Amino acid sequence: MTSTPFSNLHSRIMLSQGRSNQFRSALPKTPRSLVRTTQRPVLKPKRRFVINKIILNNFKSYFGQTEIGPFHKSFSAIVGPNGSGKSNIIDALLFVFGFRANKMRQAKLSELIHSSRGHENLDACSVDVCFEEILDLPGSDNYEVLPQSQLVISRQAFRNNASKYFINGRQSNYTEVTSLLKERGIDLDHKRFLILQGEVELISQMKPKAPNEHEDGLLEYIEDIIGTSKYKIPLEEANEKVETLNEERSEKLNRVKIVEKQKRSLEAKKKEAEDYLRDENTLSLKKSSLYQRKLLECKINIETSTKAMNKLKDQLREENEKHVQIKQDNKYLEDKYRDSVNAFQKLDKETNESLTELANYEQEDIDLEERKKHAISKQKKVTMAISTNLHGLSEAKSAMLFNEQDLNDRMEEMASLERSLEAQESDLDKIRESLRVKSEVYSNQIEEKQRELAHLSEKIIAKQSLICVKQSEFNILKEKVDSIKQDHKKAEEYAFTLRESCRKKNQIKDTKLEIQQLESDLKHYLAQKEHLKSSLADSRQQEDEAKKFFESSQSRGIVLSSLIELKDNDRIKGLYDRLGNLGVIDDKYDVAITTACPALDNIVVDSVEVGQTCIDYLRSNDIGRATFITLDELPTMDMRPIKTPENVPRLFDLVKPRENIFIPAFYSVLGNTLVAQDLTRASRIAFGEPRWRVVTLVGQVLEKSGAMSGGGHLKSKSAMSSRIITSETIAKLEKDRVHLETQWHRFQQNLGSLEAQLQYKKEEIPKLEFDILKLETDAAAYSQCSRKRASELRRLNDPSIDDTKNMARLKLQIDHLTQELDGLKRQPSKIEEEIKILQMKILEIGKDKLRVQKSKIDHVKDQLVLINERITKSQVAKSRADKDITKFENSLAKSERELEGLNNEIEKLTKEIQHNAQVSRSIRIKADEAKSILENKKEELDEIKEKLDEKTEIINRNRVIELKIKNQLEDCERNLAENKQKETHWRKSIAKLTLHEIGGDEEQEFQIYTDDELDTMNMNTLQAEIDGLKEKIQNANPNISVLEEYHIREKEYLSRANDLEEITSKRDECKEEYDRLRKQRLEEFMRGFTLISQKLKEMYQMITPGGNAELEFYDSFDPFSEGIIFSVMPPRKSWKNISNLSGGEKTISSLALVFALHHFKPTPIYVMDEIDAALDFRNVSIVANYIKERTQDAQFIVISLRDKLFESSDRLVGIYKTDDQ
Repeated sequence: MTSTPFSNLHSRIMLSQGRSNQFRSALPKTPRSLVRTTQRPVLKPKRRFVINKIILNNFKSYFGQTEIGPFHKSFSAIVGPNGSGKSNIIDALLFVFGFRANKMRQAKLSELIHSSRGHENLDACSVDVCFEEILDLPGSDNYEVLPQSQLVISRQAFRNNASKYFINGRQSNYTEVTSLLKERGIDLDHKRFLILQGEVELISQMKPKAPNEHEDGLLEYIEDIIGTSKYKIPLEEANEKVETLNEERSEKLNRVKIVEKQKRSLEAKKKEAEDYLRDENTLSLKKSSLYQRKLLECKINIETSTKAMNKLKDQLREENEKHVQIKQDNKYLEDKYRDSVNAFQKLDKETNESLTELANYEQEDIDLEERKKHAISKQKKVTMAISTNLHGLSEAKSAMLFNEQDLNDRMEEMASLERSLEAQESDLDKIRESLRVKSEVYSNQIEEKQRELAHLSEKIIAKQSLICVKQSEFNILKEKVDSIKQDHKKAEEYAFTLRESCRKKNQIKDTKLEIQQLESDLKHYLAQKEHLKSSLADSRQQEDEAKKFFESSQSRGIVLSSLIELKDNDRIKGLYDRLGNLGVIDDKYDVAITTACPALDNIVVDSVEVGQTCIDYLRSNDIGRATFITLDELPTMDMRPIKTPENVPRLFDLVKPRENIFIPAFYSVLGNTLVAQDLTRASRIAFGEPRWRVVTLVGQVLEKSGAMSGGGHLKSKSAMSSRIITSETIAKLEKDRVHLETQWHRFQQNLGSLEAQLQYKKEEIPKLEFDILKLETDAAAYSQCSRKRASELRRLNDPSIDDTKNMARLKLQIDHLTQELDGLKRQPSKIEEEIKILQMKILEIGKDKLRVQKSKIDHVKDQLVLINERITKSQVAKSRADKDITKFENSLAKSERELEGLNNEIEKLTKEIQHNAQVSRSIRIKADEAKSILENKKEELDEIKEKLDEKTEIINRNRVIELKIKNQLEDCERNLAENKQKETHWRKSIAKLTLHEIGGDEEQEFQIYTDDELDTMNMNTLQAEIDGLKEKIQNANPNISVLEEYHIREKEYLSRANDLEEITSKRDECKEEYDRLRKQRLEEFMRGFTLISQKLKEMYQMITPGGNAELEFYDSFDPFSEGIIFSVMPPRKSWKNISNLSGGEKTISSLALVFALHHFKPTPIYVMDEIDAALDFRNVSIVANYIKERTQDAQFIVISLRDKLFESSDRLVGIYKTDDQ
């Protein structure tokens, strides 16, 4: 198939080369009267993007490579008979622009490959579209191609339906190609650059609006081009969101109504609960008044005790003032003694440090001296090596110079002899030439004899070679036979060595295993050692602790001891012991119970009378004070197990009392105190609902009120023991300790024996390792030899009979050949004698002249041989001297570097030795001085100690008087502390009082009364009022939880009302966004629609004078609801819908819309396929003139068979087939 470009501008035809035939007939010209032309305005040069040509290779109907073009910058028409392949050019463009095969009227890409008779199985097809950017100049054919603006986009399809894209020969992809074309203005999304055959009629068949989403109506067609179709999905999403939010709002509104109804149903119960809380508030106010009255009593007692304490303190101060000077002197002496002791210790420490430092420096001096001696020794060796290298280097350089000079002399002498030889040989040739005629007969005879001699020499050499071969075979067999016995002997030696090596290896392996076993046993013993040692230490510690605890329990404090003594003397009955001694608890909880229960030091008695007797005894004897627990006064308490938060233990349940009668006493001081693992867990339990008193394992106590105490680095412990210690317990612990000590001594003996055995084995390890290395080396050598000789040893046998026969046969052959050789060697001597006679005859012809000249040449050759040998020797000597120079220079450089390093090291060591000597002298002087001062300090310290002891004795006598006053002061302090404790108790009780907040009531607060107001209050009256309120509260049965439920419902109501407000706000925001998108879509669409409708009217009026066309909406209020109507009024006809027009009128109307859309969004290139097929003669001319006008700003490529259209083009491209190709 061939394409041919034409131009009708000057009635001439441009032809392109076809493959076989050429299209040589010109199309008839259109009369100028029928072509309406328009004078084009002169415009400034404009840059445009155009298609220059299209190259097809085996694409559809185009076989081989076919070039379509070049296309005109403005208007090109493609013409040709039906079926010639014009529309395949459109398919080629679609192929390159990335469209699927079905858009090119094929089912798959492989069907695009050319297939014709003789070309059925082509592998691929390709299309190249050549673009370029031009500068449009005035004139129909004038333009400039912008430099480097050429762009070739190619696509190649293969038989496997795969394809490749290329940009300027570089492989690319679909995305890059389409993006590049879109950047240049070619609309691949809507294909506005392309109007295919029959596509114009499709516009006239479009409905106002698409019936479903899979079809296109006129509304969708125009909106897609305007660009407002991008709002469809956002509008749908916004509308869907509004609907969703409306549903959510309805749901939340219903929930608000439900909660409001539930809230109203709780009003009555809420009022009853609030009345109950008001009574509790009144009770709290009454309690506050009572507690404040009791606080006033505590305050009065505290003032009384404070006055008494002040009086006793004055007495104590007067007593202390009498001995102030003595105390001051004593304090002075104590301070001085302490300072002297510190100074003495400091000086003693400094002296020891100086002596240690001096010893370190002396040791360092010894090390430095040894290093210096070693460096000096190495320095001497390196110096001798440098001297030796210098001497060797000097001799090598002398030899180098001598051999270089000798070599030069010999070379000159050799050159002279070679020139002399050349001259002598020239003279010899001249002499021979002068005698050639006379000696020619003899020379021929000599040559004949020499040929005979050469033939005999060849026979002799052949015979000698055969003898050598036979002799070699004989020698091989002889060596084989001779070496068989030797190989047997070596094989036996190898086998013995291997056996010995294996035995040694096994012996070494056993030794190593024995050492490993000993080490394993030792490791096991060492592990037992730590365990046994730890057990023994634990046993000793347990015994010591038990003894100390038993002794401490026996030697109680003075108060408890005196009371127990009364009990033992039967002076007091009903006295038991300190509470902590009446029970035991696990050591794990020792710190916890000691911290949480200070009352463990209280003394347990039967009754109040026994307790009072004890108090009177202590007071009368001025022994001290104590707190008692009376068993008969303890109230009845519910001590049954309780359910605790997180199942933590109750401290009371962990105590094991000595007797059951003491259980109430422990419960009275411990109560329901819980014990937790750590503070985090304790806080979670203590402040939960209800609140608990909790103590941690490390002694941190959390009260119900929220106060926390205990903890820190110093922890209280040992208030209770983990077991009851008796003399029997101590005896058992002592027996266990003795048993463990016996085991320990026996274990140490066994361990010592094992360590001795292991040490003995380890001392043998160096020798064994040396033996192992030697044996492994021998074994490796034996193993290698055995592998090399294995195959030979397998073949080793006694000498075979064949070998013996072969040796005898070869011996006979060698003797026979030797005899033949001797006969041959005798024959050349006769011929040689004849040659010598002939040579003598030739010499006699030349007489002395030839003989002398030959003698001269032989002499020169002998001299040349000697000189060559001398030159070789000189070269070898020179090479050896050169290597020696390099070797000595390298060695010398290395030695000099080493010498320099040693010199630096010696200098550095010398300086360090001198420095250490100076430092050592100064330290020695300092140490001697410190010793002297230390002796003086010791004497001074003894003197101060003597004076201090005298002052201390005086002070001790004064302390006896002070102690009596202090005991009285302690009684006042105890009374003061008790009242302060009560004051703290009542204050805490007041602090615990709370008032309920009742919605709607005025907020109440606790009143703080003055002392005068409190004096007027009667505590009995307050107590009676409190009891009455308690009874009323106990009889009431309100549902307090209804308040919480009411509060929850009220909170839920407010929350859901807030949610309703939020969802309403979100719904309104989404609706505003939906309305905004609708408005924006409508405004943008109306702007584009107005422009397109106006341009449609202009296009139609231009194409059909007297006619009119317009686009209008079915629903003017909502353009997108019913779609767009395309109404047309042909000339001299009424308004009609486009679907009611004739075929030509539909085409004209659709073209007018297409051209209007081109005006709305122009592209640089337009390709049209037979858009004039349904037009009459006149309309074709109108369309052609319009296209002609539009080519000012774009490139049109039109496929047409109507002469009125293609004659208006600037260039014709003819398409035709040859041989169905």
